Amino acid sequence: MNSGLTTMGAGDRERVAHFLARSSVENLFLASRLATHGLDRRRLGQVYGYERDGELTSVLLDGGTLFIAGFDPEALPAYVDRLGPIRRCTSILGPAISVLGLFVGLAERYRGAWGGISNIRKRQPLMLLDHLPEVPPDRRVRQLTLDDYPSYLDASVHMYTDEIGSSPFKYGGGYEGFVKDRLKQGDAYGIVDDKGTVIFKADLGPKLGDQAQLQGVWVAPHLRGRGLSVPAMAGMFHLVMERYPLISLYVNDFNTAAIRSYEHLGFVEVGALATVHY
Repeated sequence: MNSGLTTMGAGDRERVAHFLARSSVENLFLASRLATHGLDRRRLGQVYGYERDGELTSVLLDGGTLFIAGFDPEALPAYVDRLGPIRRCTSILGPAISVLGLFVGLAERYRGAWGGISNIRKRQPLMLLDHLPEVPPDRRVRQLTLDDYPSYLDASVHMYTDEIGSSPFKYGGGYEGFVKDRLKQGDAYGIVDDKGTVIFKADLGPKLGDQAQLQGVWVAPHLRGRGLSVPAMAGMFHLVMERYPLISLYVNDFNTAAIRSYEHLGFVEVGALATVHY
């Protein structure tokens, strides 16, 4: 059996897209970026494929996020060799078994570059919703606009810091632009109180075809525990699921309250991801 690592070029776009479509929910992050940027190294990052007898068994994106798709144990040491001692990413994401195997290989071989992490989420249930929730929706939820930017930015910073354990500004000031782009693209939803303060927010992340991924769910601390988030998310889904009837998300396995809320909305577990944050 012939096997080995291949650097994917522009002519491999459809081949990579076909491979990612085999696990479309799991691979939505990379598939959506591929659809937008193609295999343009300057805009996407470098993509590698691992092949057995001409068939792709794994794909790796070396970009701002190191994303691994599929699982092939022989691909992992090949990726470690290719990535080397210089880390360009701020996180590693993908199926849990592949992410953890790749991280261990990199951290053991190149501890200085790859061993110093902010946190590692070893198992994050991947969940899917394919129908409107039966929960009555909170009709106060609306698409946020640039008029909401100051409060939405504050909410986003709080959400990121709570989730990751560090500031989103540690790599510079690019986070403000990221947040503003979400508003410009119509991917931010929330509830704004009569003082103009965002008290609930949730975002659409990667999108492709009939799929979108839910990200950045946050409730103002003084309103937590009051049953706000479930009807608020239901309100968001009533706004977005006509366009994206398949909504996925991944959540930390220790966040049992969030998992119960998602199950109450109708989400079911379809896999498991892992994330390493630097």
